[in-house]
Amino acid sequence: MTLFKSLALASAAVFAAVGLSSCNTDSNPGEPIYLIDFNQTDISFNSDNYWSDCYNPVAGNFVSEGFSYSHNAWIDEWDGVSYPGWNGFCPSRVNDNLDHSGDWIGYQWGCIPQNPYGGIYLVGNSEAVVSENPLENTKCSMRMTNYAEFNPKYAYVTNSSYTYYCAKTGSAFNEKFTAGDNFVLHIVGVRNGVMTAHLKYALIASGQFLDQWAFITLEPLGTVDEVLFYVDSTSKDNYGLKVPAYFCITNFSYNLPQSASGLN
Repeated sequence: MTLFKSLALASAAVFAAVGLSSCNTDSNPGEPIYLIDFNQTDISFNSDNYWSDCYNPVAGNFVSEGFSYSHNAWIDEWDGVSYPGWNGFCPSRVNDNLDHSGDWIGYQWGCIPQNPYGGIYLVGNSEAVVSENPLENTKCSMRMTNYAEFNPKYAYVTNSSYTYYCAKTGSAFNEKFTAGDNFVLHIVGVRNGVMTAHLKYALIASGQFLDQWAFITLEPLGTVDEVLFYVDSTSKDNYGLKVPAYFCITNFSYNLPQSASGLN
């Protein structure tokens, strides 16, 4: 089961594209198009419906259908108390989109659209400190497990409940967003260490908050061997973002360059 049954309906839900650059087009894409359906992947979930290895320091990257998604976990100790942390991607099937302002640490794996059928999506947690060099924002990345090249086609994105409510109502760390604030997902194509294209999609902008799954095109990335994802916002200070650097994404599709798919 996928989260979306109608591509035409989902494509109408595009929220905003706030700019994209030229891309590498030296390789013509081949068919067929492949959909990465996380529901076909053997994933262990805990009782809260997120990946049971999210806080496991030795789990490493999450792997699904030939792709590896970055994941890093650790445990800090302070005065004899353990504080687990993580970044990268974490699979989730959480269906709770309520405001948990009093305890977000325990509810950080939800997306703002409800998920009544338990479809699996990825929660991305990039980093509060955002480099001006897109290639240095590497906490959330995906690549094929065999390091082959591929052509990203499309995906679906939405707001994390964590970020959505912190931006909409404010928190102990950030002020409530005004119409002049934004929260933008950046998607960077990489091939042989060189950027192929830099896409930007606004998840919050001009007083509007994305509250459904939105279809986005990834075709301008061209042929890549890695894709980087990170968020940036007007809500930041000298220490980085003041809102959580979270977003949700699912149903990636791709095809292979003709040289890789045996079509030439």
